[in-house]
Amino acid sequence: MTEGVLRAITIIERVGSVFSLLGCLFVILTFTFSKAFHKPINRLVFYASFGNMMTNVGSLIARSYVSDIDSFGCQFQGFLIQMFLPADACWTLAMAFNVYLTFYHKFDAARLRSMEIYYLILCYGVPFIPAIAFVFVRTETAGRMYGNATLWCWVSNGWDIFRIATFYGPVWVVILVTMFIYIRTGGEIYKKRKQLREFGASSSAHDPESLTMDDPYSSKTTEVTVTSESAEQTANGIDLAPLGRYSPKPKPAYSVTISSDKQSNGRPQQGGITLPSKSTVPPTPSTARAQAKSQKRRANYEANNAAWSYSKCAFLFFTALLVTWIPSSANRVYSIINTDQVSVALEIMSAIVLPLQGFWNMFIYVATSWKAVKITFSDVAARITRQHTEPSRYSGDHNDKRNLAFRLPSRTSRKDLESESITELTNSGRTSNSHHDAKR
Repeated sequence: MTEGVLRAITIIERVGSVFSLLGCLFVILTFTFSKAFHKPINRLVFYASFGNMMTNVGSLIARSYVSDIDSFGCQFQGFLIQMFLPADACWTLAMAFNVYLTFYHKFDAARLRSMEIYYLILCYGVPFIPAIAFVFVRTETAGRMYGNATLWCWVSNGWDIFRIATFYGPVWVVILVTMFIYIRTGGEIYKKRKQLREFGASSSAHDPESLTMDDPYSSKTTEVTVTSESAEQTANGIDLAPLGRYSPKPKPAYSVTISSDKQSNGRPQQGGITLPSKSTVPPTPSTARAQAKSQKRRANYEANNAAWSYSKCAFLFFTALLVTWIPSSANRVYSIINTDQVSVALEIMSAIVLPLQGFWNMFIYVATSWKAVKITFSDVAARITRQHTEPSRYSGDHNDKRNLAFRLPSRTSRKDLESESITELTNSGRTSNSHHDAKR
């Protein structure tokens, strides 16, 4: 290749690396300081971002040391590429395996988290062994193992078989296993998704089958307690400040009791508002059954919807994995078949896609956590400007006690943004709108 092409490859690598580094920093900072991003799949993206950053350190070096293969810079770059570049494929496999565990083994939060140590060993521990060993490999005929690999310092042409055996081969095994998992679960995912659509289209549709094994609706009695807060009314009207944006003075609690108990004359007693008392009214058997069935339908709907969202997100990461590895793998196959030739087009395509792993992960991370992103940027903007978003809507002497999402992520009452497993997503969705203790 000409010097102009090589310079273009270096520029492409470094530009892509900068975008990926910024994406990795965004993922790490938002996940660390805001619980709004603590969705199950985002935990694995968070772990993968560290490997993406180290890969980008290597790709930023680009071709700086390819002419001095005995230097520390060349050997260090080869180590980074060999260890951390294939780790992203392993994290995609971990996401797919979580989908499998959720659908077929009903893993909850604790069990999913217990798998993370094994994922860390698989994704970072296993690649470390060949990566560090190659630093010390050297022969008189082939030279050092880490050397000029066109794009950067990595396994040199004299050791080409090890590129397949310890890099591309394992990566494609991981890709095929991941693909098998998605094919295996694809029918189940389609079935659940179809049930969700039927459930949303008609209130009389069959209940979606729950993805969790626990059935909380197996008791014989129903007890309902409704607790509320009074609306604070000012001289200009009722204060309707959005939840989490401001912290007005505490409001007195009260309960609304609607009684259906019959008096001695057989006529129903009229319900009313009691301050500050609260009571528990046992419903009729038919009402209890209808209420329990409605809650069960909602719980199953939210469980299946959460599982579908997780699976869709994991599949997006798998798609990004294919975009990353197909061009570089094609380039490697071409170099094996045509040992004395170089495909400029494939080299450039590899230089484009390989450094962008962190950027694609950040893009999907933002797309699947968009509500949390909007909350975070809204709070950051409010902190910078020190102003209310809509001050004209509020009356009275309010101090700006806006809670920055990076510090106190209880900014929103949507528990699904904070759930740590698909099971928790289900449970939180069922209890976020009201505080009901239902037993049947």
